[in-house]
Formats: sequence, C-alpha cells, structure tokens
Amino acid sequence: MLAGGLEIVKNFISPPLIWGHSLFGEFMKYTRFEKARIIGARALQISLGAPVLLEIPEGFIDPIQIAMMEFDRGVIPITVKRDE
Repeated sequence: MLAGGLEIVKNFISPPLIWGHSLFGEFMKYTRFEKARIIGARALQISLGAPVLLEIPEGFIDPIQIAMMEFDRGVIPITVKRDE
C-alpha cells in the first residue's frame, strides 16, 4: 500500500510540462502553473483594454477564452524566467 501512495505523491509533485512558444519563436516547456499564470495575466490585460493580437471570431467576448486562443497560437508576448 505504501508503494502505491508514493507513486501518487511523485505524480503530484512533478507537474506535467506543456509545450508553448517563447518570445523568440522557439518552443518552451511550461508547467500547468506557468500556463495558468500566463493566460491569467494576458486575460487581465485584455479585460483592461489591451489590443488583441489575433482576429477573434464574432461573439468571443470572454478575455480568458481570447487569452487561451492567443496562448495556443503562440502570440502572447509573455515568457517565464526561471532560476536554473
């Protein structure tokens, strides 16, 4: 029983990495927490009147959905600085 519990803890501690685009056009790996932070920061910018970087289909007004579309297409000008 202890071995199964350790496996759950290992999976919880090491977050899965998500591929994304950096500001310089190269691919970066983001954790789910970094992705959430980037999308949240961009959604806040959009909600405060920042220009949208994509052509948005008619009817899209939710800043979170717009920020997620921008993240998926790699046009958000936000990167993550890590201490390595």
